[in-house]
Amino acid sequence: MPETVQHYIDRMLALAGNADPLETLARTAPRIGSLIAARTDADLRWRPDPDRWSIAHILAHLADTEIVAGYRVRMILSAPGTPIQAFDQNDWARALEYDTRDAFASLALFRAVRQSLLILLRGLGGEALERYGVHAERGNETIRHLMRLYAGHDVNHLQQIERLLEAHDRSGRAPRAFTPAPLKPPVPFETLQQIDVRVGTIRSVGHVAGTDRLATLVVDFADRQRTIVAGIRAERSSPDALIGQQALFVVNLPPRTIRGQVSEGMLFDIGYEDGIRPGLAQPEWPMPDGVRGG
Repeated sequence: MPETVQHYIDRMLALAGNADPLETLARTAPRIGSLIAARTDADLRWRPDPDRWSIAHILAHLADTEIVAGYRVRMILSAPGTPIQAFDQNDWARALEYDTRDAFASLALFRAVRQSLLILLRGLGGEALERYGVHAERGNETIRHLMRLYAGHDVNHLQQIERLLEAHDRSGRAPRAFTPAPLKPPVPFETLQQIDVRVGTIRSVGHVAGTDRLATLVVDFADRQRTIVAGIRAERSSPDALIGQQALFVVNLPPRTIRGQVSEGMLFDIGYEDGIRPGLAQPEWPMPDGVRGG
């Protein structure tokens, strides 16, 4: 039997409970990141039956819903009483091809948009929180009410992700739990200063023939472009999504020939050494290409 609008509202508010909704909203992206860090693309696309969403579907939904939430809150603040258009999440999943969306890219988008919304919400006073919009199906909704509704929505999908991981792992394919590695021996500060780490923008991504993991990255460092070989293909369904992104690279290593391709530096990533999907180490905001890290 389809869920009624009122039952949905009651269920989301019950999931939100008495916790501070801002705290719940702030914890969701890091919690998901911890849950999926050691998972493969295949793990995140797995679903118990064709009619159920995978974790990749859920993360695409969370990212898109967060964009909608940010727009709604901004419209309510600037035009109280504004109409709030409803949408069908399953229509979005089909039309926006959630089957093809990369789970980690969706999580990154969700985190960025959520952080923007949290900054906005934390600055609101009592009067602003009582401004409302008129939802096409649910009626008047204040920003204060929406915060609790979104918190419950987060908890709902977190629980779905946990259940999917548990169902997947019962097949015996559970990854090892992440444990931080012991610290390496101390090194002189002068040794660290010898490493030249710079920001560069990835301009193109190629494939090293005969390998599944290796890619060639053409990276712009402002004064010149370098070709850098990196093992980033296997973890990404669409390596071309890296084009235009900035990352950190070690640029004062001797050139190495890897599978017939000269590499003029090293991608400074996060996660590979610990056996989890490596992510780019990136500046907090866009930086000039060639600027040094340290």
